[in-house]
Amino acid sequence: MATIIKSFMGIFFFALVVFLGLGILNYQTDVNRATNYKQDIIMELQNSNFAPSVLNACITAGAGIDYEVSIDVATKNGAHQTYTNQSLATNTADVDSAYVTVRYKSRLPFLGIETSNSLRGFAR
Repeated sequence: MATIIKSFMGIFFFALVVFLGLGILNYQTDVNRATNYKQDIIMELQNSNFAPSVLNACITAGAGIDYEVSIDVATKNGAHQTYTNQSLATNTADVDSAYVTVRYKSRLPFLGIETSNSLRGFAR
């Protein structure tokens, strides 16, 4: 009888470790995807010289994959303008840098944990 109880306890803890491990891998995958998306936005903005169409495309594409993207652009004279999904870009003629923020959610479903995180970076 003791062997059966020990066997079931071993199987239970093994399953617990496997599900926790898979959850942690899933959590890290969410973080890596968001980091790669932020880096892609920065690269696209730099390559397009902060074109409004590219800026708007990055924001709307992020909303399509459940990211909140906000881009704070700075002009050469020091003025700032923030673009989000609610206020898209129209004119970015004098922009020389941008502060990109990507907000995303990471989930650890086995434990019922969901966190909101932010990644930030500069495009020049």
